[in-house]
Amino acid sequence: MDSTSVTGRTPSMLRRMGRRALNYPEIGVGIAIIIFLLMFTFLDASMATPEGIVRLFTQITYMGFAAFGMSHLMLAGEIDLSTGAVAGLAAAVAGAVIGDLGMPEWVGIAAALLAAVMAGLLNSFVVLVIGVPSFFGTLGTHFVIWGVMQAILRGRWIIVEDKVPFLGAVTSPSPFFNLPWTFIIFLILVLAGDFLVRRSRIGAILAATGGNRQAADVAGINTAAVKTVCFILVSVCAAFGGMLVMNAAISADPQIGDGWQLWVVAIAVIGGSSFSGGLGSVLGAFLGVLLIQVIRLGLGAAQIKTNAQGVVIGAILIVSAILDVLRRRAKQY
Repeated sequence: MDSTSVTGRTPSMLRRMGRRALNYPEIGVGIAIIIFLLMFTFLDASMATPEGIVRLFTQITYMGFAAFGMSHLMLAGEIDLSTGAVAGLAAAVAGAVIGDLGMPEWVGIAAALLAAVMAGLLNSFVVLVIGVPSFFGTLGTHFVIWGVMQAILRGRWIIVEDKVPFLGAVTSPSPFFNLPWTFIIFLILVLAGDFLVRRSRIGAILAATGGNRQAADVAGINTAAVKTVCFILVSVCAAFGGMLVMNAAISADPQIGDGWQLWVVAIAVIGGSSFSGGLGSVLGAFLGVLLIQVIRLGLGAAQIKTNAQGVVIGAILIVSAILDVLRRRAKQY
């Protein structure tokens, strides 16, 4: 065989493999998880112990629920930068109702979820009715919601120890390898959501809403209603994550949800979602949050200084944006 022809086919083969990897981002994220896990385990063997794995799977659920909702919203063509504020607001509302007012736990959880629904409707109103681009609109609502949360807490920490038995129960170890029930619930939710997005009309409706508005309108899809439901889904998922953090910290404090907004978006994009809409993967979001948490725990276990961690975080955000650009180009050609 002519060596020149082989050499000429090699770049073409590599390009096809690259496009295939971009079309199935879960494969690349899975490989990255294995690489980073092996690397950090070499630096600190505790990363791969049963206790370390349980800690990893416990902590991914906090932002993982928000990333689950974000993958649906980004598939529908919008973005939400208020997830961290909503998580903090839910914890503050639940903490105030349970701790300050002495109401039953279920009342506090219901009030927190209602606050999350209102936040989702606020985002929907700003973006879909007023017409503000979702990046700027939800960034604005982030500060509004964060301010409300701060007003509720007034700089205090509201202790909820022994007052949230239900949250304590769902975060307790399960019979499945001692993993917490929250992770089992999260995993079932991811598998069900991924199946619905890939195999049912729900996925087609979301993809049409985010990727081809004209086709969606012709098909009779109420895109505003679809996006509103997705905004509410993100807020409710973020609220649940915020209450899980409150339970773990046994208090509602002003720092819950701080910084989540960029992490959740990065997780969704690394997992296969696109800023332009029409592309998304629920399973990819699960793998994305797993990768991010492996890196965060690994940096901490390796005693990497906080400043160096900031460099890594910034690099992850840049890489996620680059991946989005590459996926869109691969889809065009």
